[in-house]
Amino acid sequence: MGATQAWTAAIAVAFAALCTFAPPALADDDGSAATDAATRSARRHFQAGIKLYRDANYSGALAEFEAAYRDKPGPGSLQNVALSQKALFRYAEASHSLRLLLERHAAELDEREQAAVREAIAELEGLVGTLRLEVVPASATVSINGREVSAEEQKNGVKLNVGEHVIVAEAPGFARSSQVVRVAGQQAVQAQLSLRATSGFLQITTSDPAAAIAVDGQARGYQSWKGPVTPDVEHLVQIYRPGYEAYEQSVRLSVGQTLRIDGKLGDRTDEDATPPTALDKPAAPPPPREPTGPYGLVALGVLSLNNAPLDLQLSQASEGRSLSTLGLRAGYRLSEPIAVEAAVDVGHLRGSNACQKREDEEACYVERDFALSSLRFGPNLRLFTRGEMLRFAVGLGAGAVVHRLELDAATSSDGEWLKGGSATGIDPYFSFELGAAFNYRHLLAELSVMAFIEGADNLSGDFDEHTEQGVFSDGTLPMLGLGLKLGYSAWAPRR
Repeated sequence: MGATQAWTAAIAVAFAALCTFAPPALADDDGSAATDAATRSARRHFQAGIKLYRDANYSGALAEFEAAYRDKPGPGSLQNVALSQKALFRYAEASHSLRLLLERHAAELDEREQAAVREAIAELEGLVGTLRLEVVPASATVSINGREVSAEEQKNGVKLNVGEHVIVAEAPGFARSSQVVRVAGQQAVQAQLSLRATSGFLQITTSDPAAAIAVDGQARGYQSWKGPVTPDVEHLVQIYRPGYEAYEQSVRLSVGQTLRIDGKLGDRTDEDATPPTALDKPAAPPPPREPTGPYGLVALGVLSLNNAPLDLQLSQASEGRSLSTLGLRAGYRLSEPIAVEAAVDVGHLRGSNACQKREDEEACYVERDFALSSLRFGPNLRLFTRGEMLRFAVGLGAGAVVHRLELDAATSSDGEWLKGGSATGIDPYFSFELGAAFNYRHLLAELSVMAFIEGADNLSGDFDEHTEQGVFSDGTLPMLGLGLKLGYSAWAPRR
């Protein structure tokens, strides 16, 4: 019998099988009612499949024959499944069904029937091609004509009917990609799909199997997690476990970037805390640590004078052009961008060989030594940009400054004795700082440019001429310089 004739005769075989359909002999009566019910259901589906096939409703016939085979596996139902698949041009599936027929029911077929099935398989194989897929990323889900392709099929090649097929690849964090391929019989076709990334990707691991992982406040699992995140925005990564200080890190990823984080829990905070008993559903993560709390700093500064005391000329002085300061800061960070602090600074400048001139004379008639000291105290307002370890900081301050100037005695070039003198005064000051702040664990450091405008109206004394005179002619002492601060904070930045 030829292959075409074998297919035509299949319906006749189906009718014959329907008429003789009967349950196999049972070892005992237990479950016989269930067996009879399965048989009746299989007969009903089988008969409906025959009617639908006669009406050329092949998809409906296929559904009925598959249902009949599920209820009562037998060669007639499986053969008609293959017949319906062929009528629907699903040659690869029909070939697979016939192979199952030989594997499962060869003992129920005579030699002539087995030969006909093999001949039909050979005919169908001529209408089937092989598609080999290469997909990037490899984790993408691939479907062909709406059917998901297994990893084994991707590896070994997908058997497809001749004709056009639509391949779709999807993966979280990537744009969906599709491609149409044409397959001819017994032909191997290669298809490549490379998905375009639309997200950044995190790969988070920790050595503690009981440590949970959260991203942006949402628990993701234990010990390891990987997945896409929105690009170009800040994300909070947390690794946490009861009784331990949580690991926190703020990250920002660009499109297509993959960031690997190997996080470790911090110090133990509760010796009595027990690990979670069920690792399938992590508890909600703790609230993110806020960078708030007290802090203390030691401040060092070097300030250049932009005004000279008593109109002394400092350009040729051997020293005395800058004021060195040492101070303390005690503050409280109210929120991530705002802190308030109290500031105390002590400054000292020792000037040597500063030139003093008489009115209407260009040459120095005496070189003077002097000492200028200051004590500043007042509040500061500090503003920070966002940033965990590195950020910009602005400081605005105002308060009171106590100045003291001591002018040493000297003898002029014409032998005149100049007795010197001293002056003390208290005035207001204003300050501005702009710098870069660095946080490492609880250590704080900051390098900044500083500008001070100190009042000096009240700084006056008796010098040389036995008359009271102001130390600075315009009543102000502007200064510009650099500052370095080192200290400790109650908060620690996210890693």
